[in-house]
Amino acid sequence: MNNLTPRSRGKHKLTKQIKISFNKLKEPIKTTSEFYRIGKMLGKGAFGRVNLAIHKLCNQLIAVKSINKQFLSEDENSKKKVMQEVLILQKTRHDNIVRLYDSFETNKHIVFVMELCSGGDLLNYVRKRRKLKEEVAKYIFKQVVEGLIYCHAKGIVHRDMKLDNILLDE
Repeated sequence: MNNLTPRSRGKHKLTKQIKISFNKLKEPIKTTSEFYRIGKMLGKGAFGRVNLAIHKLCNQLIAVKSINKQFLSEDENSKKKVMQEVLILQKTRHDNIVRLYDSFETNKHIVFVMELCSGGDLLNYVRKRRKLKEEVAKYIFKQVVEGLIYCHAKGIVHRDMKLDNILLDE
């Protein structure tokens, strides 16, 4: 174990904790921030910020949205909106809707582990190109509409549709 790199030691430690949890407690280990290596900030929103991260065990790139609990304690309405977002994302499974992989809390933050949309948002995509070719616009619009149809079928209304809330994959 002494000849392992710090990164490998961390992975080994997590693997050991998971095995102990399954063998002794017969239940999965609770997710913590130890499972992720947090990278650069991807964006900032009304409720928190989103960082690029990597899951230490499976080396998968993901997005980590963290919301400061101090901000939520000031406003009961904000807390309700965040909890609604979690419930909605847990209910949805669609190719055109960002997937929530996990969520957990630290002392200071509520953390969402989400699918990475590495293409950025549609607002920046359009700004870079000034305008979209009709085929590209139709392709994107079709996917947005399919996602909205799925949400409406589940009784979910978005209420904040705008270009910077539409995320693109690679």
